Amino acid sequence: MPKGIKIKGESAAWSQVQGVLSRGDIKLAEVLANIEEVSLSGWRQAVEKCHLDIDFYVHQRWDTDQRLPWEIIDLGTEPEKLKLELERALTRH
Repeated sequence: MPKGIKIKGESAAWSQVQGVLSRGDIKLAEVLANIEEVSLSGWRQAVEKCHLDIDFYVHQRWDTDQRLPWEIIDLGTEPEKLKLELERALTRH
């Protein structure tokens, strides 16, 4: 590996947390309110306490006609354009 290049990977567990946070909805608010310490174990305890099914958020495949949790945020990009980009990305594989 050339000098000056550092590679650091995320743990699978923290990647799962990031996936849930990025796809979460209002049900996630209770989990966030119940985190007693900012750590993986604190996250897991809050998820268990709130009976949140994290697999639902991580592995759910959303239909392009389904309203997404973050659509309430105006990003300045039309949802139709985002759907088109998604369809293009999926057809490249």
